[in-house]
Amino acid sequence: MQIQDYQNLKNKLETISSNHSKKYDRNASGYLDASHISIKMYGKDWRLKKQVGCRKDYNGWSFFTTSTNSNGYDLYEEIHKACKDFKLLLVTEKQL
Repeated sequence: MQIQDYQNLKNKLETISSNHSKKYDRNASGYLDASHISIKMYGKDWRLKKQVGCRKDYNGWSFFTTSTNSNGYDLYEEIHKACKDFKLLLVTEKQL
């Protein structure tokens, strides 16, 4: 994958997260299922990770994170589908 592919993916993920927040407006629908979704980037090439915009944290290299107060598993499935062709990315979901 090229660096531009990762940048395009990050833009797509931000759009997915934004659309999900609008769809499940907490005040309008009454949902309260807080969850945190993170995408970690693995591999040995730390230069690539820095070039695509990853941040180093205590769990490794973070490519993208988001949280929601509504139906987090639906958001997880959408993000997981978007990342399926990127072999170095791992998507995880945790309920808070």
